[in-house]
Amino acid sequence: MHITEPEKHVEGARSAPAGGVQPQRRMIAALILLSCCVGLIMTGFGIIVPIFPRRLEALGLGAETLALMEGAFGLGMFLFSTPMGVLADRIGRKPLILLALVGFIVTNVVLTIVNTAALFVLVRFVEGVLVAGLMPASSAVIGDAVPVERQGRWIGVVTTAQASGIALGPGIGGFLYQAWGFSSPFLLSAGFALIASILALILLPETLPASIREQARQRGFRGNRGQQLPNTQKTTGLYWTFLPLLLIDLGVTFIYPFVLPQYPFYFEKILGYSAAEYGIIISAYGAALAVFPLLLGRITDMFPKKHLIIVGCLCLIALNAGMLWLHNYILLIIASVITGLGSALLTPALSTIYLGATNDHNRSQVMGIRGTAISLAVLAAPLTQALVGAWILPSVTFAIGCTLALIMAILVLVALRTPRREVTPASS
Repeated sequence: MHITEPEKHVEGARSAPAGGVQPQRRMIAALILLSCCVGLIMTGFGIIVPIFPRRLEALGLGAETLALMEGAFGLGMFLFSTPMGVLADRIGRKPLILLALVGFIVTNVVLTIVNTAALFVLVRFVEGVLVAGLMPASSAVIGDAVPVERQGRWIGVVTTAQASGIALGPGIGGFLYQAWGFSSPFLLSAGFALIASILALILLPETLPASIREQARQRGFRGNRGQQLPNTQKTTGLYWTFLPLLLIDLGVTFIYPFVLPQYPFYFEKILGYSAAEYGIIISAYGAALAVFPLLLGRITDMFPKKHLIIVGCLCLIALNAGMLWLHNYILLIIASVITGLGSALLTPALSTIYLGATNDHNRSQVMGIRGTAISLAVLAAPLTQALVGAWILPSVTFAIGCTLALIMAILVLVALRTPRREVTPASS
Protein backbone atom coordinates (compact mmCIF):
# COMPACT_ATOMS: atom_id res chain seq x y z
CA MET A 1 0.00 0.00 0.00
CA HIS A 2 1.34 3.42 -0.89
CA ILE A 3 1.41 5.69 2.13
CA THR A 4 1.50 9.46 1.72
CA GLU A 5 4.11 11.04 3.95
CA PRO A 6 2.62 13.95 5.90
CA GLU A 7 6.08 15.47 6.37
CA LYS A 8 6.17 16.66 2.80
CA HIS A 9 3.58 19.27 3.76
CA VAL A 10 5.75 20.53 6.59
CA GLU A 11 8.77 21.95 4.89
CA GLY A 12 7.89 24.99 2.89
CA ALA A 13 4.63 25.46 4.76
CA ARG A 14 3.63 28.82 6.09
CA SER A 15 6.40 30.59 7.95
CA ALA A 16 4.25 33.09 9.76
CA PRO A 17 1.78 32.52 12.55
CA ALA A 18 -1.76 31.82 11.53
CA GLY A 19 -4.36 34.51 11.91
CA GLY A 20 -2.04 37.44 11.21
CA VAL A 21 1.36 38.54 12.53
CA GLN A 22 1.26 39.00 16.30
CA PRO A 23 3.90 40.90 18.29
CA GLN A 24 6.82 38.53 18.71
CA ARG A 25 7.55 39.36 22.33
CA ARG A 26 3.94 38.86 23.34
CA MET A 27 3.82 35.45 21.68
CA ILE A 28 7.12 34.39 23.27
CA ALA A 29 5.74 35.41 26.66
CA ALA A 30 2.52 33.49 25.93
CA LEU A 31 4.44 30.35 24.95
CA ILE A 32 6.57 30.55 28.09
CA LEU A 33 3.35 30.94 30.09
CA LEU A 34 1.86 27.93 28.32
CA SER A 35 4.94 25.88 29.20
CA CYS A 36 4.65 26.98 32.84
CA CYS A 37 0.97 25.96 32.89
CA VAL A 38 1.81 22.53 31.51
CA GLY A 39 4.67 22.19 34.00
CA LEU A 40 2.46 23.14 36.94
CA ILE A 41 -0.33 20.72 36.08
CA MET A 42 2.14 17.90 35.42
CA THR A 43 3.78 18.59 38.77
CA GLY A 44 0.30 18.24 40.23
CA PHE A 45 -0.08 14.89 38.52
CA GLY A 46 3.27 13.77 39.88
CA ILE A 47 2.48 14.91 43.42
CA ILE A 48 -0.50 12.58 43.78
CA VAL A 49 1.14 9.50 42.18
CA PRO A 50 2.76 8.09 45.37
CA ILE A 51 -0.26 8.94 47.51
CA PHE A 52 -2.93 6.74 45.95
CA PRO A 53 -1.47 3.39 47.13
CA ARG A 54 -1.20 4.58 50.73
CA ARG A 55 -4.68 6.10 50.73
CA LEU A 56 -6.25 2.98 49.27
CA GLU A 57 -4.40 0.79 51.75
CA ALA A 58 -5.71 2.92 54.64
CA LEU A 59 -9.25 2.39 53.34
CA GLY A 60 -8.77 -1.38 53.04
CA LEU A 61 -8.60 -1.27 49.24
CA GLY A 62 -5.95 -3.04 47.21
CA ALA A 63 -3.92 -2.94 44.04
CA GLU A 64 -6.90 -3.91 41.92
CA THR A 65 -8.61 -0.62 42.82
CA LEU A 66 -5.49 1.32 41.91
CA ALA A 67 -5.33 -0.48 38.57
CA LEU A 68 -8.99 0.33 37.90
CA MET A 69 -8.43 3.99 38.80
CA GLU A 70 -5.50 4.38 36.43
CA GLY A 71 -7.34 2.42 33.75
CA ALA A 72 -10.36 4.70 34.14
CA PHE A 73 -8.19 7.80 33.79
CA GLY A 74 -6.57 6.38 30.65
CA LEU A 75 -9.97 5.40 29.26
CA GLY A 76 -11.27 8.93 29.72
CA MET A 77 -8.22 10.29 27.87
CA PHE A 78 -8.62 7.71 25.11
CA LEU A 79 -12.32 8.35 24.53
CA PHE A 80 -12.24 12.15 24.68
CA SER A 81 -8.89 13.30 23.26
CA THR A 82 -10.29 13.54 19.74
CA PRO A 83 -13.66 15.13 20.71
CA MET A 84 -11.84 17.70 22.84
CA GLY A 85 -9.52 18.43 19.93
CA VAL A 86 -12.53 18.97 17.66
CA LEU A 87 -14.03 21.32 20.25
CA ALA A 88 -10.78 23.31 20.45
CA ASP A 89 -10.96 23.83 16.67
CA ARG A 90 -14.48 25.23 17.08
CA ILE A 91 -14.46 27.41 20.19
CA GLY A 92 -10.73 28.07 20.57
CA ARG A 93 -7.64 26.75 22.32
CA LYS A 94 -7.86 28.82 25.49
CA PRO A 95 -11.27 27.49 26.69
CA LEU A 96 -10.03 23.88 26.46
CA ILE A 97 -6.84 24.69 28.36
CA LEU A 98 -8.89 26.41 31.07
CA LEU A 99 -11.35 23.48 31.17
CA ALA A 100 -8.48 21.06 31.76
CA LEU A 101 -7.00 23.20 34.53
CA VAL A 102 -10.32 23.82 36.29
CA GLY A 103 -11.29 20.16 35.92
CA PHE A 104 -8.01 19.14 37.52
CA ILE A 105 -8.66 21.50 40.44
CA VAL A 106 -12.16 20.17 41.07
CA THR A 107 -11.26 16.48 40.82
CA ASN A 108 -8.28 16.87 43.15
CA VAL A 109 -10.46 18.52 45.78
CA VAL A 110 -13.10 15.80 45.39
CA LEU A 111 -10.45 13.07 45.77
CA THR A 112 -9.71 14.32 49.29
CA ILE A 113 -13.21 13.35 50.47
CA VAL A 114 -14.17 10.20 48.55
CA ASN A 115 -13.73 6.89 50.39
CA THR A 116 -15.13 4.12 48.21
CA ALA A 117 -13.59 2.25 45.30
CA ALA A 118 -16.43 3.12 42.90
CA LEU A 119 -16.09 6.85 43.58
CA PHE A 120 -12.31 6.77 43.19
CA VAL A 121 -12.66 5.10 39.80
CA LEU A 122 -15.46 7.46 38.71
CA VAL A 123 -13.57 10.62 39.70
CA ARG A 124 -10.42 9.48 37.91
CA PHE A 125 -12.46 8.78 34.76
CA VAL A 126 -13.98 12.27 34.89
CA GLU A 127 -10.52 13.72 35.44
CA GLY A 128 -9.25 11.91 32.34
CA VAL A 129 -12.16 13.31 30.32
CA LEU A 130 -11.62 16.90 31.48
CA VAL A 131 -7.85 17.03 30.97
CA ALA A 132 -7.97 15.19 27.62
CA GLY A 133 -7.99 18.50 25.74
CA LEU A 134 -4.91 20.00 27.42
CA MET A 135 -2.16 18.67 25.17
CA PRO A 136 -4.11 18.89 21.86
CA ALA A 137 -4.98 22.50 22.59
CA SER A 138 -1.47 23.34 23.84
CA SER A 139 0.13 21.80 20.75
CA ALA A 140 -2.31 23.71 18.56
CA VAL A 141 -1.26 26.98 20.20
CA ILE A 142 2.30 26.29 19.07
CA GLY A 143 1.08 25.41 15.59
CA ASP A 144 -1.00 28.61 15.44
CA ALA A 145 1.61 31.02 16.75
CA VAL A 146 5.03 29.68 15.78
CA PRO A 147 6.52 29.47 12.27
CA VAL A 148 7.17 25.90 11.12
CA GLU A 149 10.94 26.36 11.18
CA ARG A 150 10.87 27.17 14.92
CA GLN A 151 8.17 24.82 16.19
CA GLY A 152 10.58 22.08 17.26
CA ARG A 153 12.34 24.19 19.86
CA TRP A 154 9.04 25.31 21.45
CA ILE A 155 7.71 21.77 21.49
CA GLY A 156 10.96 20.90 23.25
CA VAL A 157 10.31 23.59 25.86
CA VAL A 158 6.79 22.28 26.55
CA THR A 159 8.04 18.68 26.65
CA THR A 160 10.74 19.65 29.15
CA ALA A 161 8.15 21.38 31.34
CA GLN A 162 5.91 18.32 31.15
CA ALA A 163 8.65 15.82 32.00
CA SER A 164 10.13 18.01 34.74
CA GLY A 165 6.77 18.31 36.46
CA ILE A 166 6.23 14.56 36.41
CA ALA A 167 9.77 13.98 37.71
CA LEU A 168 9.59 16.51 40.55
CA GLY A 169 6.04 15.80 41.66
CA PRO A 170 6.39 12.40 43.38
CA GLY A 171 9.14 13.61 45.73
CA ILE A 172 7.06 16.62 46.73
CA GLY A 173 3.98 14.45 47.20
CA GLY A 174 5.78 11.92 49.39
CA PHE A 175 7.17 14.66 51.63
CA LEU A 176 3.77 16.35 52.02
CA TYR A 177 2.07 13.05 52.83
CA GLN A 178 4.55 12.27 55.59
CA ALA A 179 4.45 15.80 57.01
CA TRP A 180 0.77 16.75 56.80
CA GLY A 181 -1.25 13.70 55.82
CA PHE A 182 -3.28 12.53 52.86
CA SER A 183 -5.15 15.69 51.89
CA SER A 184 -2.17 18.05 51.61
CA PRO A 185 -0.71 16.68 48.33
CA PHE A 186 -4.09 16.90 46.60
CA LEU A 187 -4.72 20.42 47.87
CA LEU A 188 -1.25 21.60 46.79
CA SER A 189 -1.80 19.95 43.42
CA ALA A 190 -5.08 21.81 43.07
CA GLY A 191 -3.29 24.99 44.16
CA PHE A 192 -0.73 24.63 41.38
CA ALA A 193 -3.53 24.18 38.87
CA LEU A 194 -5.33 27.23 40.29
CA ILE A 195 -2.22 29.39 39.79
CA ALA A 196 -1.90 28.07 36.24
CA SER A 197 -5.59 28.77 35.60
CA ILE A 198 -5.34 32.39 36.76
CA LEU A 199 -2.22 32.99 34.66
CA ALA A 200 -3.83 31.40 31.60
CA LEU A 201 -7.08 33.34 32.05
CA ILE A 202 -5.33 36.70 32.29
CA LEU A 203 -2.26 36.34 30.10
CA LEU A 204 -2.77 33.55 27.55
CA PRO A 205 -4.11 34.91 24.24
CA GLU A 206 -6.53 33.01 22.01
CA THR A 207 -4.52 31.93 18.96
CA LEU A 208 -7.38 30.53 16.85
CA PRO A 209 -8.57 33.40 14.62
CA ALA A 210 -12.09 34.69 15.24
CA SER A 211 -12.97 34.09 11.58
CA ILE A 212 -12.18 30.38 11.95
CA ARG A 213 -14.32 30.13 15.07
CA GLU A 214 -17.21 31.81 13.26
CA GLN A 215 -16.88 29.39 10.33
CA ALA A 216 -16.89 26.49 12.78
CA ARG A 217 -20.00 27.89 14.46
CA GLN A 218 -21.76 28.11 11.10
CA ARG A 219 -20.76 24.53 10.27
CA GLY A 220 -22.08 23.40 13.63
CA PHE A 221 -25.37 25.18 12.94
CA ARG A 222 -25.71 23.42 9.58
CA GLY A 223 -24.75 20.13 11.24
CA ASN A 224 -27.62 20.53 13.69
CA ARG A 225 -29.90 20.73 10.66
CA GLY A 226 -28.87 17.27 9.52
CA GLN A 227 -25.63 17.79 7.55
CA GLN A 228 -23.31 15.72 9.76
CA LEU A 229 -22.14 13.20 7.14
CA PRO A 230 -19.49 15.45 5.54
CA ASN A 231 -17.88 16.08 8.93
CA THR A 232 -17.80 12.34 9.65
CA GLN A 233 -16.16 11.68 6.29
CA LYS A 234 -13.66 14.46 6.96
CA THR A 235 -12.67 12.95 10.32
CA THR A 236 -12.25 9.51 8.74
CA GLY A 237 -10.09 11.08 6.06
CA LEU A 238 -7.83 12.61 8.71
CA TYR A 239 -7.31 9.19 10.29
CA TRP A 240 -6.20 7.78 6.92
CA THR A 241 -4.02 10.77 6.09
CA PHE A 242 -2.10 10.53 9.37
CA LEU A 243 -2.15 6.72 9.63
CA PRO A 244 1.66 6.29 9.24
CA LEU A 245 2.35 8.80 12.00
CA LEU A 246 -0.34 7.32 14.25
CA LEU A 247 1.16 3.84 13.86
CA ILE A 248 4.61 5.21 14.72
CA ASP A 249 3.21 7.00 17.80
CA LEU A 250 1.33 3.87 18.83
CA GLY A 251 4.41 1.68 18.48
CA VAL A 252 6.99 3.87 20.22
CA THR A 253 4.60 4.73 23.06
CA PHE A 254 3.71 1.06 23.59
CA ILE A 255 7.29 -0.01 24.35
CA TYR A 256 7.98 1.62 27.73
CA PRO A 257 4.73 0.75 29.60
CA PHE A 258 4.96 -2.78 28.15
CA VAL A 259 8.45 -3.54 29.51
CA LEU A 260 8.27 -1.39 32.67
CA PRO A 261 6.47 -3.97 34.91
CA GLN A 262 9.34 -6.40 34.37
CA TYR A 263 12.12 -3.98 35.28
CA PRO A 264 12.03 -3.93 39.12
CA PHE A 265 11.81 -7.74 39.44
CA TYR A 266 14.55 -8.31 36.86
CA PHE A 267 16.83 -5.79 38.57
CA GLU A 268 16.38 -7.40 41.98
CA LYS A 269 16.18 -11.12 41.18
CA ILE A 270 18.38 -11.46 38.10
CA LEU A 271 20.86 -8.58 38.24
CA GLY A 272 20.97 -8.32 42.04
CA TYR A 273 20.58 -4.55 42.30
CA SER A 274 18.69 -2.80 45.10
CA ALA A 275 15.49 -0.79 44.75
CA ALA A 276 17.47 2.43 45.22
CA GLU A 277 19.84 1.48 42.39
CA TYR A 278 16.88 0.66 40.18
CA GLY A 279 15.35 4.03 41.02
CA ILE A 280 18.51 5.83 39.90
CA ILE A 281 18.38 4.13 36.50
CA ILE A 282 14.74 5.08 35.99
CA SER A 283 15.50 8.60 37.21
CA ALA A 284 18.29 8.84 34.64
CA TYR A 285 15.73 8.11 31.93
CA GLY A 286 13.36 10.74 33.35
CA ALA A 287 16.13 13.32 33.63
CA ALA A 288 17.17 12.73 30.02
CA LEU A 289 13.56 13.05 28.90
CA ALA A 290 13.27 16.34 30.79
CA VAL A 291 16.56 17.93 29.70
CA PHE A 292 17.20 16.78 26.14
CA PRO A 293 14.01 18.18 24.50
CA LEU A 294 15.02 21.66 25.65
CA LEU A 295 18.64 21.22 24.56
CA LEU A 296 17.83 19.56 21.24
CA GLY A 297 14.84 21.62 20.18
CA ARG A 298 16.94 23.55 17.67
CA ILE A 299 18.26 20.33 16.18
CA THR A 300 14.75 19.26 15.23
CA ASP A 301 14.47 22.55 13.34
CA MET A 302 17.75 22.03 11.47
CA PHE A 303 17.74 18.39 10.34
CA PRO A 304 15.22 16.27 8.39
CA LYS A 305 12.56 14.98 10.74
CA LYS A 306 12.70 11.51 9.19
CA HIS A 307 16.35 11.09 10.15
CA LEU A 308 15.73 12.31 13.70
CA ILE A 309 12.82 9.91 14.18
CA ILE A 310 14.85 6.95 12.91
CA VAL A 311 17.70 7.80 15.28
CA GLY A 312 15.17 8.22 18.10
CA CYS A 313 13.64 4.79 17.43
CA LEU A 314 17.08 3.16 17.43
CA CYS A 315 17.95 4.89 20.71
CA LEU A 316 14.83 3.37 22.30
CA ILE A 317 16.53 -0.02 21.95
CA ALA A 318 19.36 0.92 24.33
CA LEU A 319 17.95 0.13 27.79
CA ASN A 320 16.18 -3.07 26.77
CA ALA A 321 19.33 -4.24 24.96
CA GLY A 322 21.27 -3.35 28.08
CA MET A 323 18.97 -5.55 30.13
CA LEU A 324 19.80 -8.44 27.82
CA TRP A 325 23.56 -7.98 27.40
CA LEU A 326 24.97 -5.09 29.49
CA HIS A 327 24.65 -5.98 33.16
CA ASN A 328 27.23 -3.47 34.36
CA TYR A 329 25.50 -0.80 36.43
CA ILE A 330 27.25 2.22 34.89
CA LEU A 331 26.54 0.93 31.39
CA LEU A 332 22.88 0.47 32.30
CA ILE A 333 22.68 4.10 33.45
CA ILE A 334 24.22 5.21 30.14
CA ALA A 335 21.74 3.00 28.26
CA SER A 336 18.89 4.60 30.22
CA VAL A 337 20.09 8.08 29.26
CA ILE A 338 20.34 7.04 25.58
CA THR A 339 16.78 5.73 25.72
CA GLY A 340 15.64 9.06 27.16
CA LEU A 341 17.53 10.80 24.36
CA GLY A 342 15.55 8.71 21.86
CA SER A 343 12.26 9.89 23.32
CA ALA A 344 13.56 13.47 23.35
CA LEU A 345 14.35 13.28 19.63
CA LEU A 346 11.05 11.63 18.74
CA THR A 347 8.64 13.97 20.49
CA PRO A 348 9.55 17.33 18.87
CA ALA A 349 10.19 15.79 15.43
CA LEU A 350 6.87 13.93 15.30
CA SER A 351 4.95 16.90 16.70
CA THR A 352 6.47 19.23 14.10
CA ILE A 353 5.34 16.93 11.29
CA TYR A 354 1.81 16.75 12.67
CA LEU A 355 1.54 20.51 13.11
CA GLY A 356 3.05 21.29 9.74
CA ALA A 357 0.50 19.07 7.97
CA THR A 358 -2.50 20.78 9.61
CA ASN A 359 -4.34 24.07 9.24
CA ASP A 360 -6.38 26.34 11.49
CA HIS A 361 -9.51 24.30 10.87
CA ASN A 362 -8.20 20.91 12.02
CA ARG A 363 -4.97 21.45 13.97
CA SER A 364 -6.31 20.66 17.44
CA GLN A 365 -8.48 17.83 16.11
CA VAL A 366 -5.43 16.15 14.58
CA MET A 367 -3.47 16.51 17.82
CA GLY A 368 -6.48 15.04 19.63
CA ILE A 369 -6.43 12.07 17.26
CA ARG A 370 -2.76 11.69 18.08
CA GLY A 371 -3.62 11.81 21.78
CA THR A 372 -6.13 9.02 21.23
CA ALA A 373 -3.44 6.83 19.65
CA ILE A 374 -1.02 7.54 22.50
CA SER A 375 -3.70 6.83 25.12
CA LEU A 376 -4.51 3.54 23.38
CA ALA A 377 -0.88 2.49 23.61
CA VAL A 378 -0.66 3.47 27.29
CA LEU A 379 -3.81 1.46 28.00
CA ALA A 380 -2.95 -1.57 25.89
CA ALA A 381 0.72 -2.02 26.88
CA PRO A 382 0.32 -2.96 30.59
CA LEU A 383 -2.76 -5.05 29.79
CA THR A 384 -0.75 -6.95 27.19
CA GLN A 385 2.05 -7.48 29.69
CA ALA A 386 -0.48 -8.72 32.26
CA LEU A 387 -1.81 -11.25 29.74
CA VAL A 388 1.52 -12.60 28.48
CA GLY A 389 3.86 -11.85 31.37
CA ALA A 390 3.19 -15.15 33.14
CA TRP A 391 4.01 -17.10 29.99
CA ILE A 392 7.22 -15.45 28.79
CA LEU A 393 10.61 -14.77 30.37
CA PRO A 394 11.60 -11.18 31.19
CA SER A 395 14.32 -11.44 28.56
CA VAL A 396 11.64 -12.17 25.95
CA THR A 397 9.79 -9.01 27.04
CA PHE A 398 12.95 -6.94 26.54
CA ALA A 399 13.57 -8.59 23.17
CA ILE A 400 10.02 -7.67 22.12
CA GLY A 401 10.70 -4.06 23.13
CA CYS A 402 13.90 -3.98 21.04
CA THR A 403 12.15 -5.59 18.07
CA LEU A 404 9.23 -3.18 18.19
CA ALA A 405 11.59 -0.16 18.21
CA LEU A 406 13.43 -1.60 15.21
CA ILE A 407 10.13 -2.19 13.38
CA MET A 408 9.14 1.43 14.02
CA ALA A 409 12.46 2.61 12.58
CA ILE A 410 11.83 0.54 9.45
CA LEU A 411 8.28 1.90 9.20
CA VAL A 412 9.65 5.46 9.37
CA LEU A 413 12.19 4.61 6.68
CA VAL A 414 9.48 3.26 4.38
CA ALA A 415 6.48 5.46 5.17
CA LEU A 416 7.93 8.95 5.62
CA ARG A 417 9.56 10.91 2.84
CA THR A 418 12.17 13.61 3.21
CA PRO A 419 11.26 16.64 1.08
CA ARG A 420 13.61 17.45 -1.80
CA ARG A 421 14.08 20.98 -0.55
CA GLU A 422 13.78 22.04 3.04
CA VAL A 423 13.29 25.54 4.32
CA THR A 424 16.44 26.99 5.82
CA PRO A 425 15.69 27.61 9.50
CA ALA A 426 15.12 31.29 10.15
CA SER A 427 17.23 33.05 12.70
CA SER A 428 15.71 33.31 16.13
